[in-house]
Amino acid sequence: MIKLAAKTIALGRSVLAGESSLRAMVIRGSVWTLGAHAGVVVIRMARSLVMTRLLFPEIYGLMTLVWAVLTGLQMFADTGIQTTIIRDPRGDEPDFLNTAYTASVFRGLLLWIACCAIAYPFANFYHQAALRQLLPATGLTALILGFTATAAFTVRRHMDFRRPAIIEIATELVTFAVLVVWAYLSPTVWALVGGAVLGQLFAVVASHVYLPGIRNRFRWDRSALDTFVGFGKWIYLSSMVFFLSTQGDRFMLGRYVDLKHLGLYGTATVLSGAVATVVYKINSDVLFPAYSRVVHEGVARLRQVMLRSRAAMDFALLVPITLLAVLGHRIVELLYDPRYHEAGWMLQILCVRLLIIATISNSESCLVALGHSKYSFLQNICRAVAILVGIPLGWSLRGLPGVIWAVALAELPPLAVMWFGLVRYRLFSFAAELRSLLFIGAAAITGYGILQLWR
Repeated sequence: MIKLAAKTIALGRSVLAGESSLRAMVIRGSVWTLGAHAGVVVIRMARSLVMTRLLFPEIYGLMTLVWAVLTGLQMFADTGIQTTIIRDPRGDEPDFLNTAYTASVFRGLLLWIACCAIAYPFANFYHQAALRQLLPATGLTALILGFTATAAFTVRRHMDFRRPAIIEIATELVTFAVLVVWAYLSPTVWALVGGAVLGQLFAVVASHVYLPGIRNRFRWDRSALDTFVGFGKWIYLSSMVFFLSTQGDRFMLGRYVDLKHLGLYGTATVLSGAVATVVYKINSDVLFPAYSRVVHEGVARLRQVMLRSRAAMDFALLVPITLLAVLGHRIVELLYDPRYHEAGWMLQILCVRLLIIATISNSESCLVALGHSKYSFLQNICRAVAILVGIPLGWSLRGLPGVIWAVALAELPPLAVMWFGLVRYRLFSFAAELRSLLFIGAAAITGYGILQLWR
């Protein structure tokens, strides 16, 4: 009996040690992930400030179209290789990983060929001959990305976030250096292309040299391929809808506005996107793991944790976003070249979108932790439909401001979807929504006070 009790105590200690170790890895991973992202945001903001003084808005307008196409192709060809390696029991087997590497290289080659194939019709559609050369050249980033070592995925599988974070920061610094030097010597759109290609090349080389893991070689394991296809088909469908909901505005704007205003819109979305990515990172890398750890304790416990977390996150996110909405035009005027000052009022409108996203992301993390991922799919569909319908309507009613408002308010249908899910699973809190409005109102009053003193 004594021996049995001793074994039981030892087992209990082992379990507690395992939980403590997992908690430590989650916290450490969150710190590295968020720290790296904060560094990336700072570098990209600095890059934006420097590059907008060297390049004209029309150049950014061209690249807005190019990156929208490339992002779309990558999403349409998303096979879920990274996710499959992280979650599959065979994720450390050499044959499995080498098959993933082979498939990734093949995917990158197909993406580059697709960029070359659509370059001419795309250039003709937007009446921009430069796109005939820009698309194939920029498409090299997809080809290079295909050669990324599978070690980039296995280190995440084992929750080692330090090395990927270092590579991410180093890649941004290399890209920044190439962009600035190239744009200074030759202030053309090719500076942006060259920086992107060389930065991607650095990241791929670093994944092979710096990250621990097997040395990849070409291999074709049919059972591994079946695993990628079986799991990836759902990611493929979700990626298509996500692309339409997040990139559709750029394609449509390219038909309505000139390159200058498209470039200004691109600058505004870079600024608002930096904030949006912080929101997504906090929810996906911090709150979602936290919710997932308590979901087995029941809905009541999950609701308690969610509301407590949301109170802190609402204050940390909604207040600065609201201040940015009020002061956005002054901040842009202070930091940017006069050619980009019109991006200020666009940023202010897009902050309305950020406020809704901050609410949606927290709700989405909670529902997905419960296992109801269909709401993520439904909200992307609603957003895509809202953008496809709202942009032409906004243009016909108020021109460019109407279009920007259509993009911002396209988040309202997804918000309704998330509220419906929260109500259905007894997670909705009227008090929490009211508190969010109070935070926004108080921050808006503070912002207008600051604005008066600024004058």
